[in-house]
Amino acid sequence: MDSLVVKAVLAGIFFGIWPLLMNRSGISGNSSAMVFSAVILVCVSPLAIATGGVTATANWWMAIGAGVSGAIGLLFFNSMLSRTTPQEVSALFVLAIVVQVAVPALYQIFIIEQITATKGVGFLLAAIGAALLSL
Repeated sequence: MDSLVVKAVLAGIFFGIWPLLMNRSGISGNSSAMVFSAVILVCVSPLAIATGGVTATANWWMAIGAGVSGAIGLLFFNSMLSRTTPQEVSALFVLAIVVQVAVPALYQIFIIEQITATKGVGFLLAAIGAALLSL
């Protein structure tokens, strides 16, 4: 198995675990986003420093845009996590992930300027899957 596939699977596992743990933490939405971000900063900073940090060719506008987009998403997501019950969190989490998966798929359609039947069926099946998993 390709190491990139393994990393994608592991990322999916851990991205699937953290919201369930945060939902059980009892911390409010904005505060949980702050705690989550602080823990990430502490965990990731040594690795970033050890691997050489930021390159001189970085596109800072894209990096800042990514950070702002991530921060806004995290605030909405953690607000949802803090207000839902453990019984409802899975359905809302599935909805968020389906929408998250649809965004890069739509981006790809925009970039190549072509929608295929396969992509159309994929969007339909994703919506059906989200609905079925939310029942």
